[in-house]
Amino acid sequence: MYGTSFEIFGIVHLITMVAILLVSIFFPKIYKNKTDKQKQLMSRIVAAIIAAHVIISPYKDLYLINNPYNWVEVLPFHMCDLSEIFLIIFLLGGPSILYKCAFFWGLGGATMAIITPDILFHDLDYIFFMIGHGMIIVGIMYATVSLGNRPYSRDIVSVCLITIFLLLPIVYVINIVLGEPANYWYLVAKPDGASLMDMFPDPPYHLLYTTPIALALFYIIYLPYFIKDNYSKQ
Repeated sequence: MYGTSFEIFGIVHLITMVAILLVSIFFPKIYKNKTDKQKQLMSRIVAAIIAAHVIISPYKDLYLINNPYNWVEVLPFHMCDLSEIFLIIFLLGGPSILYKCAFFWGLGGATMAIITPDILFHDLDYIFFMIGHGMIIVGIMYATVSLGNRPYSRDIVSVCLITIFLLLPIVYVINIVLGEPANYWYLVAKPDGASLMDMFPDPPYHLLYTTPIALALFYIIYLPYFIKDNYSKQ
């Protein structure tokens, strides 16, 4: 059954955002001074929670909601899905570039998704949406604060190159091969609901505008580190 109609910045939405914010701040701080063995165990737990969301979400989309999705829409190819997968691998011992990709994609994309979710009702879809995107933020903050990782300015270039010249062409081809209604990274059509993409030309020409905006967003996300690094040199 559907829940109540979703209201952006309504009481349910605000409570959800505050809960995600509090967990993202205090959970990593609690584990910052734990032993390496405790951190390793928690890394596996966080990875397992994120993995459970990645695995269960397609089943939910196909069988548990009132208006099921087409199977070509529920494959884990959206940028937030890739952020989850990259975080899982990194927390289980994968290379640091996975953390750096998830850091910029997640803090940029997942944060915007939480603030302006493409959701109609407070239902199972809403719960999964917020848990998934919330765990991206929690996972990034845990990897950053508790495990002592951080990005550097040169990593912005690396992440952009991987995103634009490696993953974007692959995802575009996946959309073409799968056919409608596949629309990963919104490279085929704009989102159904109102979004910032309504301001830009139809895909794929919107990339001429969204790409520099994404690059600027990456630098904004990095700004606290830039300020901290320059302040520490004084």
